[in-house]
Amino acid sequence: MSLIPDWAPNVHPMIVHFPIALLFTAAFVDTIGIILKGQDLWRRAAVGLYAAGTLGAVAAWFTGERAADSVFLPTDANALLTEHSDLGHYVLYFFAAYGLIRLVLFAMNMDTKTSTRAIAWLVGLVGIGLVWVTADHGAEMVYRYGVGVQAVPTETTVVAPTGSSADAGPVRNEMGGWTFKPVRSAAWMDSMTILGDVDGVTPSMMDGGDRGDVLALTMSGDPVMMLFDYPMTTVQLDAALNLDDFDGTVMFVTHVIDEDNYHFTSVSNSSMRQGKSENGDLILMADESYTPSGWHSYRAVADQTHFRGYSDQVLVVHGHGNDPGTGPVGVRLNGTGTVLIDFVQTASLRGEGRDMNMDVGEAEHDH
Repeated sequence: MSLIPDWAPNVHPMIVHFPIALLFTAAFVDTIGIILKGQDLWRRAAVGLYAAGTLGAVAAWFTGERAADSVFLPTDANALLTEHSDLGHYVLYFFAAYGLIRLVLFAMNMDTKTSTRAIAWLVGLVGIGLVWVTADHGAEMVYRYGVGVQAVPTETTVVAPTGSSADAGPVRNEMGGWTFKPVRSAAWMDSMTILGDVDGVTPSMMDGGDRGDVLALTMSGDPVMMLFDYPMTTVQLDAALNLDDFDGTVMFVTHVIDEDNYHFTSVSNSSMRQGKSENGDLILMADESYTPSGWHSYRAVADQTHFRGYSDQVLVVHGHGNDPGTGPVGVRLNGTGTVLIDFVQTASLRGEGRDMNMDVGEAEHDH
């Protein structure tokens, strides 16, 4: 029998409240002990509660890491998840050190000195402030964005441009990124920078069934990289692809410097990977077996040191690396056969580029 109810997304929400309660109670008891100096019971209770709270923090961190990998987030919640995850690490590191120090001071009877105890009490309050901020981020994810709440829909939908935008190819969107919903075969080259063997790509429009007309890119040459003409810092890239007739790798590339230097989340007929290319050499951060069939919705997130890759709202790869900075975003195709593309859409996770004052669907033609 599972200990997790059917309605619960993961065990983290049922664990995390215990260390919060224990650590806050420890700080409260410690404060009373500072006031009532002659009553040793409060000192002993505070040390015991801090030790228990530290163990609870370990459990909260452990379950939280797995919880982050079990949920699919709305766009605006991705940056919040990154911050919550980082803060959770800081809480763990802080109280692992602080709890150990309090136990050592207690065992050596050094915390009976007024000055030592006062310093330990103040340091503990700093940790409590860190717990508060971390818990606030977690609560915001649930109550503002519905993370982990089953009733909240998170499917990405993209509407084809109409009117004067219908022939424009990719267009800027209100999320600080680009939206590309193909309506003609040549549109894939509009408002984009193309790196590689363009002559080795044959574009056409095909019937995508329930998805309507979709773009078919048939590859017969060297790799081709299609970049949206606007650099981004924190990125969410969504795409719907069909790779049934393609033998090769599709990369969702971010922070591109040139053809040989970029970060990526890649999809092939056997794996899903994350990493970076340095001077053409691939350095992997995550590599998981993955066998797609038919249409799939993909999401690649690059947020500072966190990189996440999803297929149909399920996390497949989760890598960590250095913050890559700022650079263009796009898609790189390497292989032979035909890739079907329903849409590609990018969004800024932390507000960069959202102050462009451009209407969704308004195209830019700077070249």
